[in-house]
Amino acid sequence: MVDSAVESFGLACDYNGKIIEIFYDNLGLGSFKIGEPFLKIGDEGSQEKAQDFIEKIKNQDAVYDWEFTLKLEDELMVLHVSGFLVNQYILIFGAKSADDVFHFMEHLTQVNHEQTSALRGVMKYFTTHFLEQEAKEAKIYEELGRLNNDLTNAQRELTKKNIQLEQLNQQKEMLIKEVHHRVKNNLMIISSLLNLQSSYLKDEESKEIFKESQNRAKSMALIHERLYRSTDLKNIDFKEYITTLANDLYRTYVKDPSRIGLELNIQEVNIDINSAIPLGLILNELVTNSMKHAFPGDRGGKISISFGKEEDEFVLKVSDDGIGFPPDLDYTKTNSLGMQLVTSLTSQLNGKLKLENSQGTQFTITFKELGV
Repeated sequence: MVDSAVESFGLACDYNGKIIEIFYDNLGLGSFKIGEPFLKIGDEGSQEKAQDFIEKIKNQDAVYDWEFTLKLEDELMVLHVSGFLVNQYILIFGAKSADDVFHFMEHLTQVNHEQTSALRGVMKYFTTHFLEQEAKEAKIYEELGRLNNDLTNAQRELTKKNIQLEQLNQQKEMLIKEVHHRVKNNLMIISSLLNLQSSYLKDEESKEIFKESQNRAKSMALIHERLYRSTDLKNIDFKEYITTLANDLYRTYVKDPSRIGLELNIQEVNIDINSAIPLGLILNELVTNSMKHAFPGDRGGKISISFGKEEDEFVLKVSDDGIGFPPDLDYTKTNSLGMQLVTSLTSQLNGKLKLENSQGTQFTITFKELGV
């Protein structure tokens, strides 16, 4: 056995990489045994790398300074390993550093040993060759090290800036949530004030105007409430919004649910806030109009609301099977504030408004989401 002060190992494998001799080991290799393949090492992550290592030796006669994680007395350790192909034998040497590998191989070539004496000349050649190669590559490694340090510093700086941006983004989201919360509260205060003020009115028509204004404020407040509670501060779940708004209006205006039914057919879609607010107000006006005017007296029927996306357009339909609009009434020129709002808000959406008045009333609004 070779006596060396360097903590290292040396072994010989056959052409397939199976260990045939361990001629030096003062590291305590627990994974290497004669008759087993070199590929059977302690760290599973290095086994594929070990296969490439053996193949490269066979193809190139020698490889220099590969890093492996090997099992040393039940402890994993990173070692620098080099290998040579000599007369169909693969010699493999490893130590804790590349310099230690060279010192060990230099020492080994000076020892008269059954395995090494026949290969001494070849090993001297390779050792000298790699030492010269190392000297040539030293400047390259130094430059690579400098570049790596620069890259590491740049990465640290980028990580620091990303953390700062993330903190700023979180603060921004908190502020936006707070804005939506306050807008919602202010709109609800306005709604409450309108309700209080209407109690002083004697005229039923004036009371109805206050009630409609109150519902408009509620419809906008509901959108800001959804955004405040959402993780997406730009879009809201419009199916949930329509369902809540329609049921609120239904409870407000329909005194006998057995006489007038409400049918909803809403797709799961998200709507940008720029589209949601005018669309919510349009929905409020059309549903309110049907509930108040479509079924006079004891007349019964059904109000239907559908909303979804067809190709690249959103489509909102509000229909009823009530008495319908008077045939001689032009809804685009009516004095009704509600219809004026619907027409104006549809234009704000860059949308199209269509009325069908043959069997009851059906309003259809089609639009593409703003900003798309």
